[in-house]
Amino acid sequence: MKIILNKRQKYFIHASLLLGLLYYFSGNTTRFDLAFAAFVLAVVLVGSYLTHRPNSTVLNTLATGIMPVLLTLGFILSYIYFPNLSRIFKLLSLGVYAFIFYIVSLVNNVFLVVETRKETMPLYRVASTWSKILIVVVAIPLLAGIFKMDINSLLETALASLAAILFFIYLLWSLKYNHEVKKFKKGELVAVFALGTFFVFAANISVSFFPTETFLRALYVSSVLIFGVSFIEAHLKNTINKKLIREHSLLTLIFLILLFIFNP
Repeated sequence: MKIILNKRQKYFIHASLLLGLLYYFSGNTTRFDLAFAAFVLAVVLVGSYLTHRPNSTVLNTLATGIMPVLLTLGFILSYIYFPNLSRIFKLLSLGVYAFIFYIVSLVNNVFLVVETRKETMPLYRVASTWSKILIVVVAIPLLAGIFKMDINSLLETALASLAAILFFIYLLWSLKYNHEVKKFKKGELVAVFALGTFFVFAANISVSFFPTETFLRALYVSSVLIFGVSFIEAHLKNTINKKLIREHSLLTLIFLILLFIFNP
């Protein structure tokens, strides 16, 4: 008897498989194993391609794979560089990982359906909102893991900036069929991406020379990253205003103050 699975069941199986791999990884390593990490990330990409069929292609899997890859990498780094996490906390965090991964798959599915049909649908606006929420959720453990690595501050900043660029690429892909987005030239897009990346670069390098809590530093840089995301989206929709800048500046300032109040 042939078993036919719907997409939600495929997403659940994919998330469960990765949960098992991360559980094994979290209990059997205390250092960064490049071979194992590469294997897990390959499972993420290949699984994303297979579970999103028939809407997936090799090219759009590179876009849909950004969020699940960075999410998985963030949890891998967290388990390595935060070795004192209790077993119960690890189990709870793995459950959170599987849930977020499942939500990311659902959101990506909406974007892929829209891409296939080349027209928007009612769920598209909801998915766009969720995609920005997920960027923040994914960025926090990823940046916390990067900042905990035993590397110099310039390399940390370079990795954080690279992550920001990948998030911006995902944002651009998710807005591909949004009718509110204006037509833009490649040079304009490069410039606005460079500006958003500079925000993250400047925020990280400005506090990297001070003794700070890694998690709070990740929250602070993530707040700047989401400002970059909102700024780029507003620019593409031609809706940049003082309220946007004021609200994000206040949020960033709050996390910056907390960063220096709760220092190690």
